[in-house]
Amino acid sequence: MRIIDAKYVKGVASAADVDFPDVPEICFIGRSNVGKSSLINSLVTQSVAKTSSRPGATRIINIYRVLYESQGRRNVVIFSDFPGFGYAKVSRAMALDWQKMVEGYLQANDRIKSIIWLLDVRRDFDDLDEMLLEWLISKELPFTPVLTKVDKETQGNIAKKVRSYERFFSGEKARLFSARTGFGKKELLGHIGHIVQDKS
Repeated sequence: MRIIDAKYVKGVASAADVDFPDVPEICFIGRSNVGKSSLINSLVTQSVAKTSSRPGATRIINIYRVLYESQGRRNVVIFSDFPGFGYAKVSRAMALDWQKMVEGYLQANDRIKSIIWLLDVRRDFDDLDEMLLEWLISKELPFTPVLTKVDKETQGNIAKKVRSYERFFSGEKARLFSARTGFGKKELLGHIGHIVQDKS
């Protein structure tokens, strides 16, 4: 999968607001400040996704139209960048509103081919992550765990964290990624390309 171009379309609050009924979609979710926007920018090799030093800044679902080439053919896929969760300074009422928006979007959207779940490799899996995992499984939503910021951790600790996370994910492979160095970019693009082509 080779990304040719990517453009920001708009911010939405529901799946009905996305005007691409027949285009497959890949969703990017994770905690605040886990690096979702940086990962998207790295994948498309453009600064289309806005990054923020202030966790919890994204309050809508940002939609990107991505043109790619695979096996000599050009196609389009939608990347959706979801609001980060788990930021302590966000009010409980706002957090619940975000939760309802995200859950409603994921459940009402049959375009979704997979959810890329980003986790900071330096953090441990906690109760909030476990709640999200249980919800994704209960709704039978396909997901791929990706451990980000691997350039900020030692190889030994990364290996331990991969084993730890994969126990929670029942053997599901945890992929590694660094937006700063590009580590894991080719593999993740290949994985996304396979998902989109296999399930379109």
